[in-house]
Amino acid sequence: TGKPDQKDLSENLAATQGLAHMIMECNKLFEVPHEMVTQSRNSYVDAEVHSPTLDELGKQVDEEGGNYQMYLESLMQNLQKEAKEKFKGWVTCSSTENTELAYKKVGDGNPLRLWKASVEVEAPPSVVLNRVLRERHLWDEDFLQWKVVESLDKQTEVYQYVLNSMAPHPVRDFVVLRTWRTDLPKGMCMLVAISVEHEEAPLMGAVRAIVMDSQYLIEPCGSGKARLTHICRIDLKGHSPEWYNKGFGHLCAAEVARIRNSFQPLIAEGPETKI
Repeated sequence: TGKPDQKDLSENLAATQGLAHMIMECNKLFEVPHEMVTQSRNSYVDAEVHSPTLDELGKQVDEEGGNYQMYLESLMQNLQKEAKEKFKGWVTCSSTENTELAYKKVGDGNPLRLWKASVEVEAPPSVVLNRVLRERHLWDEDFLQWKVVESLDKQTEVYQYVLNSMAPHPVRDFVVLRTWRTDLPKGMCMLVAISVEHEEAPLMGAVRAIVMDSQYLIEPCGSGKARLTHICRIDLKGHSPEWYNKGFGHLCAAEVARIRNSFQPLIAEGPETKI
């Protein structure tokens, strides 16, 4: 008769329910066993990048009288210099979603590249800065939780946040020292951040990732618009250098695209109605 018999129906139902259960429990299904992590931990820790304390950051600038403010100021001055020189020496890569992507090698012994992703945004620089600084939940669906660990001044803080990851990678947390400026020449805004150790920031995720460099430059580019450039170098933990070279830059480009898209008005579906 062409109709499936009861056995076929039962098998199809069981298969569908099994697949649905696998989808619901995908994080557990693809989780790396704890024993495997323990076995590889010693060799991994040997190559680990460590975050400095605020005092250690200052000593990187001046062994005797340096402080974290001087370190942050040097980051911002270098970023302004790069922008003035139109980012010479970067290698351009192909990218999608109307973004620009480039990288350069740092030469400090760590194989991770420094990536730069740029995009035009339909909003003025100060509004874009606030979207990056305080409204991450509007453009990052992996953003789980956050807290200001310590406010150091009106434009500087130690900030902790947690990002979800695709299985089998664990939830990651970040603790960064960050500062921002809205009073720069030509209407530019800037945000720079770097990972630090802080006694009041215990681990909130499963793994602590390291922000080796994160710099946002936001420049006005026409009526009510801004050009957003994000320079980024992050050790997410659990990826090979080859993955960073091939894939991480495209994540950076996707991030600035999401920030841009968060300003675009939603297109209402369905027929228009007269009011």
